[in-house]
Amino acid sequence: MFEIIRQDLSRARRANQGGANDHASLLRELANPATQAILIHRFGYWADHLPFAPVRVFLRTIHFVLQSVISWRVGVYIPIKAEVGPGLVVHTWGGGVFLPCCKIGRNLTIVGGGVLFDYLTLQIGDDVTIGAGTKSMGRIRIGSRVHTGPNAVVQDDVPDDCLVFGNPGRVVRQFAAFRRRPGAAAESATNNGRPERRPADCVAGYAPGAVAAS
Repeated sequence: MFEIIRQDLSRARRANQGGANDHASLLRELANPATQAILIHRFGYWADHLPFAPVRVFLRTIHFVLQSVISWRVGVYIPIKAEVGPGLVVHTWGGGVFLPCCKIGRNLTIVGGGVLFDYLTLQIGDDVTIGAGTKSMGRIRIGSRVHTGPNAVVQDDVPDDCLVFGNPGRVVRQFAAFRRRPGAAAESATNNGRPERRPADCVAGYAPGAVAAS
């Protein structure tokens, strides 16, 4: 639990505190209500997996109280059974963030509020960025390195390396196509070997009503 919390706080400080690595930035991040909700989930998930039942029940009761007082107040709800990888960050906590009770990969980023995932969601991959207002419906899987645009409504499985926009959500760009583009190798060399995912590259192929095969 403590190693996962360390990774959560390290990534949150890079994302929310401008990369500052001092005690003041740590205190500011610990005062962030969204980060508090994440820490409460980490505590509850750890307590729920303790082998000794009396201690498990006692600590789960504490988790329930903390979740009721803090998590529900700030509108960030993460089910105690959700298996969330390290590096979870919520940038803006107002407006409601409700994650599903499923396996969620590492380095999930929630950009803003109004995020509501169906409890039937099956899986969310690694390095996923969820835009403000994103919703999901049904038994879907979201692949790794997926970005969803503001107010996207995801109703179908999303493959890896995709950008999803619209209602209903459509894959409007596949990042893998950018990697194969002429000159992409030279641009990747300036980004630690990874392709630079610029907004202009991602949305250039978008046209109203266009649907890319997933």
